[in-house]
Amino acid sequence: MTARSSDIAIEELPRNAAGLATTAGALTHLQEQLPAFLEELVTNAGAERLIVQLDGGVETTVAATLAVEALGPERVTGLLLPAFMSHEATMRNAEAIATSLGIEADRIHLQPVLAAFQEAIGGSSGPTDDLVATNNALSRLRMACAYYVANTANGLVVGTVNRTEYLLGSLTKHGEIGADCLLLGDLYRTEVRALADAIGIPENITVESSTPSFQGEGSHSAELDAPTETIDRVLRLHVDEGDGMTATAEQVGVDRALVDRIAQWCARTQHKRRLPPTPGIVE
Repeated sequence: MTARSSDIAIEELPRNAAGLATTAGALTHLQEQLPAFLEELVTNAGAERLIVQLDGGVETTVAATLAVEALGPERVTGLLLPAFMSHEATMRNAEAIATSLGIEADRIHLQPVLAAFQEAIGGSSGPTDDLVATNNALSRLRMACAYYVANTANGLVVGTVNRTEYLLGSLTKHGEIGADCLLLGDLYRTEVRALADAIGIPENITVESSTPSFQGEGSHSAELDAPTETIDRVLRLHVDEGDGMTATAEQVGVDRALVDRIAQWCARTQHKRRLPPTPGIVE
């Protein structure tokens, strides 16, 4: 599995009894180091601003808050990219977040773009009512919009996928992870929630589903029939620490069957975390 970044010395953070970085000391460290990471990223790239997609959920709200901490509100752009009427509630949340942070918020409705895309393709590539294909296309359209804005404003795109989503593959190839950095990519969902509480994100935001609100999918907790913190502990021990399935199950206090389900899920989605392979031809 992909190793965690060492940019914020994630393994050195003080941890709670469950092994997660949710202690006061860890959260203080993250509040200092994550904005510093963004500031350095922008400076090294010679960029002027940061672009963050806002969907009204925890991860995007935390990322936007940290971006403002790094550069100030005048150098952060929030992108609101709904596609259907069902996204209106989350868009109202996102607009309120942008207002509270004092950042520019550009709203681009993707339904006309998606419709034109599907019309252009026509029936040559199969039906256009395929939900998986539609959601994947929307994710990639959002990535394209974010980079268009970034390119025209000399900005960098901040990805908001957390480590739980990354390891479980709750993302689209060339979609959510199409970014200049994955700001929360070293932090499990439980750790992001704790960070959200520490920086004062409203409770109605922190109880949002653990999957991207645009996708309309069930949460990891519901699909795996386990609490989020339990899933995160299994991922940390079995995937990141390399402990065996039985040892992980005993330490977390769960049936080995749950560890096996999580491990299988990670294995099935491994292709999403890999760069495209090359033939390996050596001259």
